[in-house]
Amino acid sequence: MRPSSTALGGKVVRAAAVLSILTGLVAVTSCADGATSPRPRESAHGTTHQGTDAGEGIPPVAGIPVILGVKSLVLPIEPYLVTDRQMSAILRARQELVAPCMRRFGFAWPDRDPGTGTGTGDSGGMPPGMKNAANMDRRYGITDPALAARLGYHFAPDARQRTTEESSAARPDADALAVLTGRAADGTPAPGRHHGLAVPEGGCQGQATARLTGGLPLGNDPLASEINIVSYQKSRADPRVRAVFRAWSACMRKRGYSYAAPTDAPGKDPRFTGPTPTRQETALAEADVACKRQTNVIGVWFTVDTAYQRRMMASKGPELAHAKEAIRTRTANAERVLNGDR
Repeated sequence: MRPSSTALGGKVVRAAAVLSILTGLVAVTSCADGATSPRPRESAHGTTHQGTDAGEGIPPVAGIPVILGVKSLVLPIEPYLVTDRQMSAILRARQELVAPCMRRFGFAWPDRDPGTGTGTGDSGGMPPGMKNAANMDRRYGITDPALAARLGYHFAPDARQRTTEESSAARPDADALAVLTGRAADGTPAPGRHHGLAVPEGGCQGQATARLTGGLPLGNDPLASEINIVSYQKSRADPRVRAVFRAWSACMRKRGYSYAAPTDAPGKDPRFTGPTPTRQETALAEADVACKRQTNVIGVWFTVDTAYQRRMMASKGPELAHAKEAIRTRTANAERVLNGDR
């Protein structure tokens, strides 16, 4: 376990680890087959995850296509969610702004060591496999036959995840934390001055965030996040999706497996959570994907998921336009910083 940071000339605060414990940018909770999806939050637009969808009954669909994979699928809400690449650029730009601020107070931040996760592969706290908070690669569980045969329910090896794990022990000391965030370790406001110098509101990190966002939160817009998660929850419970789950379950029984739905045990079974996939796991995963393809789980679920999103988005045009503009602003500001505009 690495020790915490000290003043210049001492040991350095590791950037990736502190980002992972302090930003809280992408709140996630368990979804299907090891998938992840954002946790609903109170929205700035006055909605909650229980009330985002004001529609009644199940939304109609014009037809359900046969869909065997997810690579080309895009949900309606995705343009309003920050992507992995965008978040990576935003966080790297914030580090560029934080560094000189921290140096003014005598702290080396961030560490330029390649092992800190500050390169282009930095995921910004997103779990491996996620390109954005909609998590299409795993939103409907595992769906790729080749990956199922090779990896089972495991994610592909991810260097950025290993980097985060290796550096996760790093913690800023009390003084560095106060200057970085403007708060003490217990969350209470820290003193407004450090060695006679005034600490910016929100610390160096808060100041850098405000520069990039214009004072808005750094992560996804709460309304967009809510639509994303509520559509997943409602589509998963929709009778059309439940029916295709039953068909999938019957297909699995013919192959010797007893699971009520693809959102059940397969990816969470303790037998299949070791460091590497077992042959037993890959056999189950292959059956899972084969039955999804045979019964059109992806086609049904994606179509219904899309219908719920469209209904929720229909009355939220101005708010969602604001969310998209906020993403453009953050990414444009980040690009300017990364191009040398400090």
